[in-house]
Amino acid sequence: MALSAAPASAQLSSTVYEGQSIPLSIPVTASVGGRCQFATNGAPTGSFDAGLIDQVTWSHDFGFTIDCNTAARVAVVSLNGGLKAPTTVSDPGYLGLAPYTVTLNLDGNTVDTNASCLVETLKATAAGPCSFRGPASTTAGLRLAGPSQNQTQSYLRVSAPAYTGPGTLISSNAYADTLTITIAAAP
Repeated sequence: MALSAAPASAQLSSTVYEGQSIPLSIPVTASVGGRCQFATNGAPTGSFDAGLIDQVTWSHDFGFTIDCNTAARVAVVSLNGGLKAPTTVSDPGYLGLAPYTVTLNLDGNTVDTNASCLVETLKATAAGPCSFRGPASTTAGLRLAGPSQNQTQSYLRVSAPAYTGPGTLISSNAYADTLTITIAAAP
C-alpha cells in the first residue's frame, strides 16, 4: 500500500488501493457574508452654515465613500425635522423651525441611485414616508443594487430656497439640525 502526501486543494484526486485506483471526490465550499461600511476616511462628516436662510437659496454636499461587497442601504435620521431655533415660539404666525430638502446620492461600481425627501419626513417620529429614513437595515434605507468599492461620487445634499413662508421665522443666529447617516449590507 502506497500513500503520498499532497497539498490540500479543491480538485478531484485519486487514492490507490491494492493496485486499483478509485476516484475520491472531496467537495470544498465556502461563504462570504455581506460587508458594508463607509470607507476608511470616507465617512460623511462636517458642518455647514447656511447663512441667512430667509434671504438666500442655499445648498451643500457632504461627500462620502461606500465600501460594500454586496448591495447596500443608506439611511438618514434628522434630530429636529428641520432647522430649529433654540427658543420656544409662542406668538401666532411665527415659527422656529425651517424646512429643507435632503438628497441622498449613492455611487456604486455599476449602478447609482438617488432620492430626495423633505427633512420633516426624516425625523424618527415623522408620520410622513421617506424612502431613506433610518436607521439603515437590510430593509430600511435607500438601496444601492450592487457593490461599491472606492466610488467617490456618493453624497448627502442639504438645500432650500430662501424661506418665504408660511409664517415668519423668528430671529435667531442658531437654527440647527443634526443628521445621522447609517449604512447596512442589503443582500
